Amino acid sequence: MPAGREVLKLENICKSFPAIKALDQVNFAVRAGEVMGLVGENGAGKSTLIKVVTGAYARDSGRILFEGEEVVKNSPIISKELGIYAVYQEVMVAPDLSVAENFFLGNQPKIGPVIDWKKMYREAERFLEEIGIEIDVKRNIRELSVAEGRMVTIAKSLWQKPKLVIFDEPTAVLTRNETRILFRIIRDLKKRGAAIIYISHNLEEVFDVCDVVTVLKDGAVVGSYPVEELETVDRLIPLMVGRTIEEMYHKREIKVGQEILRVEGLSGNKFQDIDICVRAGEVVGLFGLVGAGRTEIARAIYGADNFDQGKIVINGRETPIRRPKDSLIHGVGYLPEDRKNQGIFPQQNVEFNINIINLDKVMKAGIINYNQAYQQAQDYVDKLSIKIGSLYQQVSELSGGNQQKVIIARWLCKNSDIFIFDEPTTGIDVGTKAEIYRLFGEILEQGKGIILISSYLPEMIGLADRIIVISNGKLAGEVEKKDFSEEHLLTLAMKNVISKEKFKEVV
Repeated sequence: MPAGREVLKLENICKSFPAIKALDQVNFAVRAGEVMGLVGENGAGKSTLIKVVTGAYARDSGRILFEGEEVVKNSPIISKELGIYAVYQEVMVAPDLSVAENFFLGNQPKIGPVIDWKKMYREAERFLEEIGIEIDVKRNIRELSVAEGRMVTIAKSLWQKPKLVIFDEPTAVLTRNETRILFRIIRDLKKRGAAIIYISHNLEEVFDVCDVVTVLKDGAVVGSYPVEELETVDRLIPLMVGRTIEEMYHKREIKVGQEILRVEGLSGNKFQDIDICVRAGEVVGLFGLVGAGRTEIARAIYGADNFDQGKIVINGRETPIRRPKDSLIHGVGYLPEDRKNQGIFPQQNVEFNINIINLDKVMKAGIINYNQAYQQAQDYVDKLSIKIGSLYQQVSELSGGNQQKVIIARWLCKNSDIFIFDEPTTGIDVGTKAEIYRLFGEILEQGKGIILISSYLPEMIGLADRIIVISNGKLAGEVEKKDFSEEHLLTLAMKNVISKEKFKEVV
């Protein structure tokens, strides 16, 4: 439906914290039946703004109008009473209750004093079927995958019949099929006249689902633009970060040296007979559809998973890598796709996370020199421009991009020769992406090599020197830079997908 009345209007919203002005005279409006994309780098003010709208933060000045009425006092309870619901990156449901119980929490149907379980399950099941989500409503949330939990969180928000829904990075853990379901849900919300604010670092998604894009930079609104006028991501990025997409992917010419890694006939869980060669100074892309086996290959090379057949040759010598400790010895570093659960030690501080595999450099006779350990971590924080409060800050408190840089610092400090980066920029703003790409260049200039796994084809095409395409666990082809094109790479990626059903499963 065409955008209608203003549901939410912000006038001159300001919010400051000690030593920082998070929001500076923010003005915009979102209308009924409209999806407004809210974009900006980390630190631009998006999260603060959403917390002001939902009442989690009190604004310092300015006005919030909801359906034409000024919201003088706000709180999370008041905002929900008004019909404002937010779907955050974290799963916001009660983990020890069933899906149906989460929907009816505090409002269970009853027959006299007894809960009417049959009605609860029946109505919850009917609602999920209506919006296209296939989840057993009797299952506890704790039993679900992260993606299923996210879908339940989204469904619970819709169950409340909201007037304004705020989606904060809603697809971060969703498959492509689940993302399509989400987009269908958003289109249905539009038809019902709801207003929607959609926050995502995936700018292609913004163009797929949004009607208008509002850009925040340094706490202020750069402008609001109809998606049709912007047309492409290439025109949006300069508004956010002040650089073009070509400048982001710019890679200095580096002379490619000798072979430093060769994988021959590698077979294991979800992949078979894989050959990969990496030379000093080059980025080798590993591309495929979700579920093709890319991560399994990376984990086998690193020693995190076992492989059944094949060999790994490092600097001309066959190397027995069967566990991560072997990779440490032979100079292979790995930044995993699941940064939170496999990359960082979330309850530990920044210094610990950088030095955990590098204490041998600051140790003498088995005794750690803590002053040297501190300085070693600080040197890499400075070198990589990692934004922290202190080295003793818990790493889980950092942004996703800074967490990635902490892991990269760990491997740079280890002086690894081969870096495996698995989806290194997922969930990271475009400014931090550009910083990580710059780090790639520095790694290559030192005569090291990179294996890059990425589902984002513009990134893969912009950074890789060669791309190896994996399809359904098998090698589908190796593509040289002169032959790069999205169409060609996707065609190879689907080469061994044998049926429409299998295709739906892997994407």
